[in-house]
Amino acid sequence: MANLLDIISAISPPLFILLIGGLCRRVGWLRVEADASLSVLTVRVLYPCFFFYHLVGNQDTLSFTHFFVVTSAGFICICLGFGCSYFVAKLMGVKSTAISSFTFCSGIFNYGFFAFPVAASIFGEEIIAKIILFNLGVETAIWTAGIWVLASNQFKLIRLLNPPIISIILAVFVREVGGQQMIPSFLWEIITLLGSCAIPIGLLLIGGNFSDLIKNFKLSTGLRVEFSSILVRLLIFPLLIFCYALKGPIPIGMEWFRDILIVQSAMPAGIFAIVIVKNYSGDTTTAMRAILATMVGCLLTTPIWLYLGLKFMK
Repeated sequence: MANLLDIISAISPPLFILLIGGLCRRVGWLRVEADASLSVLTVRVLYPCFFFYHLVGNQDTLSFTHFFVVTSAGFICICLGFGCSYFVAKLMGVKSTAISSFTFCSGIFNYGFFAFPVAASIFGEEIIAKIILFNLGVETAIWTAGIWVLASNQFKLIRLLNPPIISIILAVFVREVGGQQMIPSFLWEIITLLGSCAIPIGLLLIGGNFSDLIKNFKLSTGLRVEFSSILVRLLIFPLLIFCYALKGPIPIGMEWFRDILIVQSAMPAGIFAIVIVKNYSGDTTTAMRAILATMVGCLLTTPIWLYLGLKFMK
């Protein structure tokens, strides 16, 4: 069982890469003009290669039941996050015009770029393939329930046809029909090299955007948005998931499912959510406050939740 120092060591690398991304932005090495092209490259090339490497190359057997359970759990966790966020927003008196953006951002945890390296460091790389399948449910929830929460009049099922979802489904198909053996060795080497770049480049981009966000950052009146977001994302949601992981039913042969719940529930709000809020003409100021508050707060809460999860689940 990892101790608290081991857990802090596990979350330090992604945090330092975020910091490096922010510093690169400040000194002009990672310019704003590069964000759009690097984001497209990451989402459409690097991330799919990352999925292919871990899903196709993974040798663990996974039944249809396990696949259904883990993807459904990802969907349910996001919907639960939205529900908690909406309830807290109403309870704390968040202004009505900001509730949808607050609910969307506070309801989504940082399920990818931050969660992957932390989980791999604590539980080993073999868990990444299973988290990817969990994230298939997460992505589906974001682009269905999430868009309905954020802007119901702009909801379109066609949004499900995005590179992450398509690449995960395609990778699962390739794995089932033949796996790595049907991919030429030179092509597999290319997939491996490109996939290994996905997380570092993604974290650098997030760090750069984080640096931009804090330039003109202003706290909300009475810190209502910040406290509400911390309450949802770093306290209520992790507690609910922790209780389920501790006492809830887990299918036979899916003991690793608890590990996924432990990691994902401990994550702060996903910073990419602000991009979606902006694209759908939401309240970006509220989104920024919610995200930044949980990013700062998670420096304390994430190690604690991970430690408690490892202590009581093993």
